[in-house]
Amino acid sequence: MTYATLTAPVPMRRDDGGVNLPRPYGEAFEADDGLEELIDNRLARMERSRRFWGRLSSNWTWSLFRNLIPLILLISTITVMSLPEKFSPSLAATITATLTLIFVAPSTITRNLALWVGMGRFGARGRSQDEHDGSIERILNTLTELRLHEHMRIGYLLIYSLLLGLANLFPVGSETRGLLLVISILAASLALVQSITVERRTPRHTDDLPFLVYHAPSQHTSTLENPLTQILLAHLDPESTNRFQRWKESLGETIGDQLDLNKTVEQILHAVYLRGQNMLTQYQLMQEFEKLVGPTYIEPILLQNPHLDLPTLSRLVGHTRAWQSDMFRQIDRLQFGLMDHNESIAGNSWRLDASLPLHCAESRGDLFVMVNNLSQDRVPIELEVHVPDGQPSRQTFKLTPEPLVPPNHPLPMWSNDEEDVVTWLSNLVDSAHVLWLSLAWTDHIEGRRPVRIAIRHADGHTIGSDTLWTEVSTRSGGGDTLRRRMGTARDTARRWQNQALNHADPSKFIAP
Repeated sequence: MTYATLTAPVPMRRDDGGVNLPRPYGEAFEADDGLEELIDNRLARMERSRRFWGRLSSNWTWSLFRNLIPLILLISTITVMSLPEKFSPSLAATITATLTLIFVAPSTITRNLALWVGMGRFGARGRSQDEHDGSIERILNTLTELRLHEHMRIGYLLIYSLLLGLANLFPVGSETRGLLLVISILAASLALVQSITVERRTPRHTDDLPFLVYHAPSQHTSTLENPLTQILLAHLDPESTNRFQRWKESLGETIGDQLDLNKTVEQILHAVYLRGQNMLTQYQLMQEFEKLVGPTYIEPILLQNPHLDLPTLSRLVGHTRAWQSDMFRQIDRLQFGLMDHNESIAGNSWRLDASLPLHCAESRGDLFVMVNNLSQDRVPIELEVHVPDGQPSRQTFKLTPEPLVPPNHPLPMWSNDEEDVVTWLSNLVDSAHVLWLSLAWTDHIEGRRPVRIAIRHADGHTIGSDTLWTEVSTRSGGGDTLRRRMGTARDTARRWQNQALNHADPSKFIAP
């Protein structure tokens, strides 16, 4: 009997999520096995469980006892060693184990559920359909690290209880009993240090965007056509990005073809940013929203949107500002230039503004350049960025910013019946050519370093130039720097969200 070798390739479905098994019925066979629905339901159950245990862990009583338990352990051990006839180690061990299971175990369960939810959403199936692989790996690694720290904390506490229980088996005054009690003090000390570390690094357990605080931007485009939208998306985790895109789609369905969707989103983000900076009152913010989407759609699109409501959108903008404060300082300078009608706006055909962090850790930094054509003619120019000892050391870009002549007088911040800064700020940023460049220096470069920016006409005539200075440090300690920036972004985002939550009820909006 002769056997023929089957060499034809077996087709695979795109959504197999990394499972390297062939589908026996081929590509054309439609199998409605409900796998996606089962996975979604399972993730929804885990998310509900995470929020339940998270609410319990975030209760002030549980938070207080989680911090006090290690101190109680130290005092208990000292008491057992000082008064062995009155205090039994077994009783202290039982009390410690009970307190640990009641007050520490919920936090550990929450960390495990957070990791499982993250792996379910961003695991092999998520990575096959998502572009943010670097971001996903960072989020999952951070969740794994937090779970490890939680396990170490509860492990130290349970080891302490075990040591006290073993010490009770030996008579008072024996060398083994004394050694076990000394080791238990060491375990309690480790639990104290671990508890402080965990409580400092762990965000709120009940967060509705649980992965945002762990995200750090990795990849981005150099030219920003819609600056605020693109910068915001670059700093969102995949789940927050998905929610923002769904919110944008719902906004597009509302405004239809009457307005440009991207420009409308930019104007909304500008207004939310100015409100977060306390440059607009809540009433003025609502008036701006009414101009953009109409009074009928403020509630369903901005205040009670199922994908992103106003407090959550404020949080995302605050999170982005904390990460890229230098870019937003450019917007602030443009805003004050319009309010004062200073020399950067008055009497100039071109406006060049650039910003760079004062300290570039890990030999890297983000450079933002904004070029405005304030004349009436559309003119192509060249922009050159020179970074001595950089990688690369020189970059040249060809730009053609849209011409836009600014007003010839100072503007009020907000007005209901005349030109104001809110409108012109969005228009000038929209017409500008905005670049987001990642700079890098060679590893041996440290100290104060210059970065030179110049814009020239096509014939080589220099229009304007600027030199920025930054303190460059080596790559050592990069993890701590990234963790500090994540912490700053978390605090700023929460403050902006709380500010918006204070006015979440539209009936409380009071006109000035």
